[in-house]
Order: sequence, then structure tokens, then C-alpha cells
Amino acid sequence: MTIRSLALSLALVTTSSPLTLAQQPANVQRVLLESTLWGRDYPALLAQLKTLRDAGETTAYVFVDRAAGASAFSTQQAAQIRVERLRTSGAQAAQLQPQFQNLQRQAAPLRVATARLIDGDGFHVVLDRAGGVELLPPALTVQTVRSRLGAPERVTTQTIQTIGDRRPVILTLHQYANGAIAYAESNQTEPGVVERVVLNLSTVVPVVSR
Repeated sequence: MTIRSLALSLALVTTSSPLTLAQQPANVQRVLLESTLWGRDYPALLAQLKTLRDAGETTAYVFVDRAAGASAFSTQQAAQIRVERLRTSGAQAAQLQPQFQNLQRQAAPLRVATARLIDGDGFHVVLDRAGGVELLPPALTVQTVRSRLGAPERVTTQTIQTIGDRRPVILTLHQYANGAIAYAESNQTEPGVVERVVLNLSTVVPVVSR
């Protein structure tokens, strides 16, 4: 075999080799089922995302110790109206799609309340638990995300303005699944550590819930 034909054969083998899992595009289902990127109480959140969306939230923030709707209300009373909407529509777990049902069996409901976030001066609807909750692994890093899902499709920034002299929160968003899920670093926390995961509920909920 000549050097030219050997090189051609090697090129064909390389081209036809299947992609490793980390090289394949990460769709919503794959990201949500990657257990190493989520905390032990994450199944409880999955079961309540539909109710959060139906109450009027379009985006959810997932922190280590709680989840929150992205909508910021100027007063606690205004945020409480959305909390009541969640409660009256039923904050109980929705029925999940078959591929997520094993996770649903582990899901004890999260409590619905209002709280401020580090983001600013508004009040948000939050999902947590009185005894504590772990929705993300503590100190999850962007490098770990990349090792499991591959390089992000896009890296963008988002600035969340605050009132007064406080520094704005600047998120660096490592986006996957066409932007439906983003792992975010924050200028308020250690570089390289995932401070929150941002979920686009209009895309994520139909994948998760019936």
C-alpha cells in the first residue's frame, strides 16, 4: 500500500468514526438526564416546572439550595400573588414523560414561597424545602459541564441591573440545547463555578411533563 492510499484509508476511518457522547449535540433531554450535573433533590424540581410555567414564569433559575422564577416583583405582596396562583393551580408534582418517571418516584414536593435573590432588590417566587435542598452539586464547575456535555453552543453574557449603588450581576451563560439550558457563572461568585442553571420553561417543560 502506498503512503497516499494509507493516508486516504486513515482519513476515511476518522471521518466515519462515531462521535463520542461529549461530541454529540446536547439536546434538552440529554442535559436533564445527565445525573452528574444535578443534585440529589433535583427530581422534585422537575415535577414542579410545569406549575411554575403555568403560573406565568417563562424562565427558572436553579441554584444549589433553591429554584426561583426569574420574574422580579417590586413588593413581596406582588410576588405573593403569583405564589397563590401556584398554590391554587396545584404546586403538586405534574406527570412526567416516560423517560423521566424513574426520577419522579424520588420527588418529594418543594415548598413555594417568596424571597429576594442576590440579583437585585425585587422579590421572586422560590421553590425550596424547610430542611434544606440540593438541586445542583455543590461547587459544580464549568469544566465538569464541558466534560459531560462538550463545548457549549454559545457563550453570552447577561447583565441584571440593581437599584442604587450595588454592582449589577453579570452572568456568563454557557448555552446548550439551542439556548434552552444555560450554565451560568456570576461576577458575584468564584470564577469557573456554576452559580445557577437557567431554564427556558417554554422549551424545557414540554420535554419533561405531559
